[in-house]
Amino acid sequence: MDALHGLRVLVAGKDPKTLDAARSGLASEGAQAQACPAEAQAVVAAVASDPPDVVLALDGSEDRIRAGLDPLDLRLGPPVVPVLDVVGPRDPFDGIAARRLSALVQLYALRDRAAELEGVIAAQAVSRRRELDAAQLEGLRRLALAAEYRDDNTHEHTQRVGHLAALLARGTGLGDRMVRLVREAAPLHDLGKIAIPDSILLKPGRLSAEEYEVVKTHALLGARVLTGATSELHEVAERIVRHHHERWDGDGYPDGLAGEEIPAVARIAAVADVFDVLVHERPYKDSWSVEAAAEEIRKGAGTQFDPTVVEAFDALGPAGWRSEVQPA
Repeated sequence: MDALHGLRVLVAGKDPKTLDAARSGLASEGAQAQACPAEAQAVVAAVASDPPDVVLALDGSEDRIRAGLDPLDLRLGPPVVPVLDVVGPRDPFDGIAARRLSALVQLYALRDRAAELEGVIAAQAVSRRRELDAAQLEGLRRLALAAEYRDDNTHEHTQRVGHLAALLARGTGLGDRMVRLVREAAPLHDLGKIAIPDSILLKPGRLSAEEYEVVKTHALLGARVLTGATSELHEVAERIVRHHHERWDGDGYPDGLAGEEIPAVARIAAVADVFDVLVHERPYKDSWSVEAAAEEIRKGAGTQFDPTVVEAFDALGPAGWRSEVQPA
């Protein structure tokens, strides 16, 4: 049985006699062999006219031919095989050489197929990652919604905090990716309030010392919900949930962190949260004016809040403080 039956081979070389001998040897093994000069331009034209399965390069011209066929090295076009890879310089093109050439063509085909499969797998992985990210994001949004329905009359507090926190993240110099993560994670800051009894959470007026201690547990309770997750979004959310009640001077909770010990995303969320709480009515308080709330934020710089975040807040000005929540 012919080793190269049906294989289309383009032989490229300089010497007409060598070309004719190679073409005859290939044909005797069942190949459909054509010949052309070894100049890259001639090979490109021949390949475009009648695409072969393989180009057999004589006279050491394989590099120039490859450069002509695939100048950007994108693994396009037929494989280019040096003749010395299949037959010795003084040996005839016989059955052994034919089987070597056939094996090389199959190897190149397998490599191309493997590259295609790798591309498909990579595309599927990206698609799966996007689906998983979307599912995680939807889950977090639903958790945030469940939390905000507990003590917000408008049910928009979480989204406003996320929006303002993203503006502050941008203002403090965080990159685009982290700004997006803060935008999605900050709305979860009060996740742990799901576990706080309504009798305490919705109590009008001042809480007792014991009740306030119960409220303070929401930071740890919410963080526990997110602990152990592997996505970056969950990690950012956990830092915000656990630490958004820490204070710059170290008098906050639950861990008493101070200054830059507090994660940057939590320091940002703290300003956004307090400002939004101040300017909106709650069961235990009336709303403040935007100007009064902004002044309260300024007064907290260096004690309750990170001064750098307060500077970013101040730079936004009234237009930024009143800006509409952007669609998620």
